[in-house]
Amino acid sequence: MLGVVRVETVVVGPLSTNAYVICNNDSCVVVDPGDEAWKIMRVLRGRRVLAVIATHLHFDHVGAVRDIVELTGAPFMVHRLDWELRDKYAELAMSWGFKAPALPEPTFVDEGFTAPLGLRIMHTPGHSPGSISIIGDGFVLTGDTLFSGSVGRTDLPGGDDEALIASICRLYRELPRDFVVYPGHGPPTTIGEEAENNPVVPQDLCY
Repeated sequence: MLGVVRVETVVVGPLSTNAYVICNNDSCVVVDPGDEAWKIMRVLRGRRVLAVIATHLHFDHVGAVRDIVELTGAPFMVHRLDWELRDKYAELAMSWGFKAPALPEPTFVDEGFTAPLGLRIMHTPGHSPGSISIIGDGFVLTGDTLFSGSVGRTDLPGGDDEALIASICRLYRELPRDFVVYPGHGPPTTIGEEAENNPVVPQDLCY
């Protein structure tokens, strides 16, 4: 019998990144393990990991990918456009005084791809060219595309203001208002709350 898909948040690393452990019974997907693999493994409690997915390749979202993959044997998934910029993102990490993560070879995901647990991939570029949002039953993980009361920055390599606005507007249009938004940093919100009240990209900007 299928269980309910549950989303657990694990705040990791010096930039307080939200890593997510999404599970249906004893099968899980880990999203954005940015650091502190031990915290994430503690939440997993021995459950099987079907995939490790990065919403984008900035160092604070992938710092523990290799450790989680090695500990669980799960495949690593990311969008090809961010993988192509991995060297630039490594340089960015080092320029900020952080270690560049060593990453395993990935499986590429793109628009419409269905990941384990029935999670659907939406390509939402802007914060980075390969940024994705991950859609589940009643929720969406937006990475650094959309936050509670804010949006992702676009001044890093590959950032694009127009693409970010288009991606956020697409989230507003295509997802129900009561969908919970789990962002890459900060508290959860809803699509409706952001569409109506986000001061950076309100829904009025979309039409």
